[in-house]
Amino acid sequence: MKNKSTLTLSLLLVVANLLSQSPKGATPIVGSLPSANTSQTYAVVVGISDYQDKDIPDLRFADKDAEAFANFLRSNAGGNLDNDHLKLLLNEKATVAQFAIALDWLMEVVKEADKVIIYFSGHGDVEKKTITQPGYLLCWDAPARVYLAGGALALPMFQDIISTLSTQNKAKVVVLTDACRSGKLAGSTVGGSQITGANLAKQYANEIKILSCQPNEYSIEGEQWGGGRGAFSYHLIDALYGMADHNNDLIVNLQEAGRYIEDHVSAEVAPVSQVPMVLGNRTDALSFVDSKILASLKSGKSSQISFLSSIDSRGMEEDVLSMVDTSVRIIYKLFNQALKDKVFLEPVNACADSYYEQLTREPKLERLHSTLRRNYAAALQDDAQQTINKYMKAEVHEMSLSSKTKSTRYQDFPHQLARAAELLGPNHYLYRTLLARKAYFEGFPLIHGGEFTQEMLRKAGEKFHEALSWEPDMPLALLELSWIHGFGLAEADSSVYYARRATANSPTWILPYVKLSETFSSMLNDFNKAKEYLDLAAQIDSTSPLYWEAEGAYYYYQNRFSEAEPVFKKIIATASAANCLPCSQEMLVGIYLQIGRLDEALDVAQKMVAADSSNFTAHSTLGTVLTKMGKYKEAEQEFRISSDLSALKTNPEINFTYWMAYIYLNQNEIEKAFNSFEQSIILGYDDYTWMQVDPDIALLRAKTDRWKALMKKYFPEKIK
Repeated sequence: MKNKSTLTLSLLLVVANLLSQSPKGATPIVGSLPSANTSQTYAVVVGISDYQDKDIPDLRFADKDAEAFANFLRSNAGGNLDNDHLKLLLNEKATVAQFAIALDWLMEVVKEADKVIIYFSGHGDVEKKTITQPGYLLCWDAPARVYLAGGALALPMFQDIISTLSTQNKAKVVVLTDACRSGKLAGSTVGGSQITGANLAKQYANEIKILSCQPNEYSIEGEQWGGGRGAFSYHLIDALYGMADHNNDLIVNLQEAGRYIEDHVSAEVAPVSQVPMVLGNRTDALSFVDSKILASLKSGKSSQISFLSSIDSRGMEEDVLSMVDTSVRIIYKLFNQALKDKVFLEPVNACADSYYEQLTREPKLERLHSTLRRNYAAALQDDAQQTINKYMKAEVHEMSLSSKTKSTRYQDFPHQLARAAELLGPNHYLYRTLLARKAYFEGFPLIHGGEFTQEMLRKAGEKFHEALSWEPDMPLALLELSWIHGFGLAEADSSVYYARRATANSPTWILPYVKLSETFSSMLNDFNKAKEYLDLAAQIDSTSPLYWEAEGAYYYYQNRFSEAEPVFKKIIATASAANCLPCSQEMLVGIYLQIGRLDEALDVAQKMVAADSSNFTAHSTLGTVLTKMGKYKEAEQEFRISSDLSALKTNPEINFTYWMAYIYLNQNEIEKAFNSFEQSIILGYDDYTWMQVDPDIALLRAKTDRWKALMKKYFPEKIK
């Protein structure tokens, strides 16, 4: 497999009505327009990404686009075409001979009033020495330079077949060609792809044409469309399935399809220019909607995450760079390497940002400027995008990372996302999403960095609300607000409200349910509610370690240790040391401490530290075990490490003095414990909600009068 181009130019030529279904040849669509004839539908679908000749640039997703279109034709919405009515030729199966045989088959079997659909996805070009020729469709076995030698279908012959089918056979013909793509082809220097596209766009008779872009543009393909598709093909098929059915009459006509693809394609490929063209009778029906398929499609899209993919300008890039001097080519190479190495904003004079500014000041690179801008913006948001994907997929490994690791890994995201938004501009469809994510990652370390004060909660809440001002349904921001109100403030109704909003557009997302269950178990002691949300999580995925952890917490906080222990052991047994959720291990240690199995508690705690020494929770857990074992000096050392790791923006003494109170309690030095605990409050510890339930300072709360006096002194607004 050779390197593949990321640019696609898609062209849809439609003659007469697209998919008026018939009782023969294909299963009729429910709700289709009435037909007085017994016409049948036939289709030939070709997709070539991997060309035989190494000098013809491979394409990335041409075959996937063709296969997706074939699947549409096989569906209820596309006519239920079977193998007797649909020929699919992909890659090495798509030789010029096989394509010609398939076209000949159409001319033999198609009768008057039948429907014909021809889809070609691959390269189109003219030969360099004969620029007045109308062009060729390059099949899999095309030679790189001399198309007359074979392996390529000349457009006059192709058009002759189309005309024969529509005039002699009197069929209704649909021709879709994805044939004008970027790449170093024989006719590159004379605009071979554009010439081919312009000639394919010429209208004949009563044809309807939908072109993926203007003749002087390329259409874009990338990972963001269906995991790897062309933007035009992706949205065209969505349109035909019914996403374009603006008036909900279960019919997609040319007007609706054209508006849909124009709106979506041009917005999503920006700042690269790709404006689809639609020619013909706008009232002609293109497809008939299957309500069940459309509902399923809409449901799947409701939980999709918007992102920006990079594109490859190989081919055009070579031509443009040949016109600039060596120094510019060096900067261009440095820019691409900086993107690859993720050296974005620093050091100031040797980073992608610096190289980008230099390249966009070079007028001879103007044809590449929009591609440079898009690729830079895509690279800037990629790491944040991948992280968000992991949270939305509830990836256990990401959930298991320590707060220190997460905060360090995510710290550059806000600056990168802000720069990406600036590059794309306020009119880009991702602009508000990027700024929402910027605010989210600014709020994240405030409550997940190891510190937990009321000031941190307030600031984090402001950031998550800022994220929602840009993107009102952002699931992660809603989840964090649910967590703040539930775990941080013990406000059950608000916690449930935000969690339900988070799941409204992501109904299969397990995190809100497991977090709610854990909150009701650990903070609110409402085990009926905890079980309710635990059951909802089980309906999504009862095999997820995240579900198991919530299940274990449900048992743990009810002191049902015999039921909790095997759950936590299962999590540890089925995951690597760095992938087994520290909270599960922490609760397992808590069980062993409660029932006096100190050696087992020590073993688990030491393994936690060994697995991730940056995890402050692991060190505090080990400190707790050592305290229970009477090893107070060693415990103090672990609490010191934990406090230093957790203090990103606050004084580490806040947590350290809190833990020292625990050590003093275990030594029965109540006065020292109260003094140390009060010192923690003086230094800034103000998590009033957790103070009232933390089992490690239960002996302090047991001194009722002294405890109430302390609370009244520092938290008078909480005392009724």
